[in-house]
Amino acid sequence: MSTTAVAPANIAFIKYWGVQDTARILPYNGSISMNLDRCLTTTTVTFDETLTEDEVTLTLYGQRPQAAVGMQRTRVTAHLDRLRELAGVATRAQVVSENNFPSDAGIASSAAGFAALTVATAGALGLDADERALTRLARLSGSGSAARSVPGGYVEWCIPAGPFEAERWDHESYAFSIAPPEHWALADVVAVVDAGAKKIGSAENHKLATSSPYFGVRLSEIATRLAATRSAIAARDLTLLGEMTEADHISMHAVCMTSRPASFYWAAGTMQVIHAVREWRSQGLEAYHTTDAGPNVHVVCAVRDMVEITRRLGELPLVQFTIANTVGASARIIG
Repeated sequence: MSTTAVAPANIAFIKYWGVQDTARILPYNGSISMNLDRCLTTTTVTFDETLTEDEVTLTLYGQRPQAAVGMQRTRVTAHLDRLRELAGVATRAQVVSENNFPSDAGIASSAAGFAALTVATAGALGLDADERALTRLARLSGSGSAARSVPGGYVEWCIPAGPFEAERWDHESYAFSIAPPEHWALADVVAVVDAGAKKIGSAENHKLATSSPYFGVRLSEIATRLAATRSAIAARDLTLLGEMTEADHISMHAVCMTSRPASFYWAAGTMQVIHAVREWRSQGLEAYHTTDAGPNVHVVCAVRDMVEITRRLGELPLVQFTIANTVGASARIIG
């Protein structure tokens, strides 16, 4: 029983920040993202009756293959256990996973990694799981954004209407494609200003989000942003999408910076890119900035401007390198 899957990272235009149920990874708000075609994780899962424990080997960007240890290994084996229980098997597995972009640097490596692990494991176990079920399983991995890396193109991760009810929300919180990759020729150019692992994990900050006095204000704005973002994608309206993306970007980090204790993901290079993007836009080159929980900046623009944006980003002193993406496909089995 062996299956290989590939899954894309994604960039959230409207982000989730803060979770109401940490075990089920149920957020306070929905989110909308775009898959990235060049930032990928490839994972092979092989179930082997001769193994006495799971073996997890990771090849992170720019590094040699190494056995996963500590929390890295624990998160993978816990997710394997979850899917093994569904399949009614106890067989241990060998997991071999490779990222082709920096990990733990705010480029959704966990999302890609756990989406790939979910799809490969479900395939190897022969689980009868449709796309919606796979997004729920990926969400439960501990990386909620992994749910958005399962469907293709432009993706929404929804939460149910009405008051929070853990059991109901668990079944009704899933991700789905709102437009395929070919719907709109957008690009996302990642300006890498720090390829190292971030010092503050997203999971830690999700728990701190509600300590910010701004958290309630952010939540009150989300429904309007989600609706506008859906409309922008449907109409291929870059200006509206960009305005919502930047507003949500700043909003999320305002919560981080005002939580107790405060967290600061942005670096000097982050601010250099943000200011440059704003200046280019004033000169007529339409592009918009956002970051996830990390210092590296995603610059969203039309595909026709991708080469020029990439060139300009590469000339900024604090940008180490760039990764130019168009809209990516779904997570999928490739072997």
